[in-house]
Amino acid sequence: MRSPGHPFAILCAFAFSIGAARSAGVAVLKEQIYHRDTSARAVVYSRIIDSHGPYLRIVSGRTNIDILRSKLVGHIELPDGIRDFIMEEKDVACLRQSLRDVRKFADRYPRSAPLLEMPAAAIAAHLSRFDAGEVRFEGVWISETTLAGIRESRRREDEAQALADVEKVVFGAAQREKGLVLHDGRWLTKREIDELPPESPTELSVAIEPLWNGDLDGARFAVKNLSSLATGQTGVPKVRTERLLGAIRNLFLAESRHTDQILASTAETRAAAIHDKNAADWRKPNGFGNTTEEAARESRRKAVQIRQRTADELASRKQDLLDQLREADIVTADFHKLREDRVALILGSAVRAVSARHFTNAEFRPNFPDQSMASIRERIRGPR
Repeated sequence: MRSPGHPFAILCAFAFSIGAARSAGVAVLKEQIYHRDTSARAVVYSRIIDSHGPYLRIVSGRTNIDILRSKLVGHIELPDGIRDFIMEEKDVACLRQSLRDVRKFADRYPRSAPLLEMPAAAIAAHLSRFDAGEVRFEGVWISETTLAGIRESRRREDEAQALADVEKVVFGAAQREKGLVLHDGRWLTKREIDELPPESPTELSVAIEPLWNGDLDGARFAVKNLSSLATGQTGVPKVRTERLLGAIRNLFLAESRHTDQILASTAETRAAAIHDKNAADWRKPNGFGNTTEEAARESRRKAVQIRQRTADELASRKQDLLDQLREADIVTADFHKLREDRVALILGSAVRAVSARHFTNAEFRPNFPDQSMASIRERIRGPR
């Protein structure tokens, strides 16, 4: 008997509403609706765009094909991948249906068959492995025996880690009974901690060294380092590490989303322009001297709606970024109070780098003083 299925079913769909952006598929076109299906021309598409006028746009590679909507007589969307977890029959039901749909489509429109041959073979290959008794675990097809071995190994690792955690807690309690405090991975007396220079490298400052340049790649490495550090910590050190991790992750996630929205706004602006053009076309007299005012008003309404939605979403993303900048600025000041000056300098520099990319000085001014940043920088020798 197969192991319990993964809670998520395989995602696949073929029939879709024209107008939405979808993964690649195959469309078939006829010059006249009464032409035979066997003569229908097949093209691979990445998108089919409905402009709500008489034409459709088929995006095929770098080519745009503009046709009357009546010429598109069939289309099938291809799966853009397979799930990482497939454990039982219900997980492949949609995949089997996809294969049947592809073959049926190829039979009806023979000129599409060469384009569908490789996708159909890929789906069939996955189904063959499942039917042979394998399961898909974390993106890899393996036998159920191998899966059982992996699970047993991980169970033992979890038990060993749990035991190590208990031993660490017991050791920590013994050190505290001696009057020692865990500071930056070392058990020290309070006097020894007070005598440490605030600009000395610490576990936290070393972990966020990649953030010196204040860019997204550096943030990724810093978050990875802090995540690894936090797994071996407990109590106050863990809370501090996770707070620093959260401030960095949330700041750069907000920046990434803001940048993505700027790019999306450009595409939305083009979409609004298409509706403007359609509105103008509907107002042009046809061969009988008539115009279609209702359709023109609808196109104009959609253009206005798109622009308003785009402006609102961009403003929302910008406000979120501003909020995360303010939070990171507060965290900078807090770590300065904790005598983690290198952390304060690195995080404060990142805050200023992100701010400079998106805001004017009037829109955002850090509360952690520039004078404090300069003072710390003068005391610390290292990458700046």
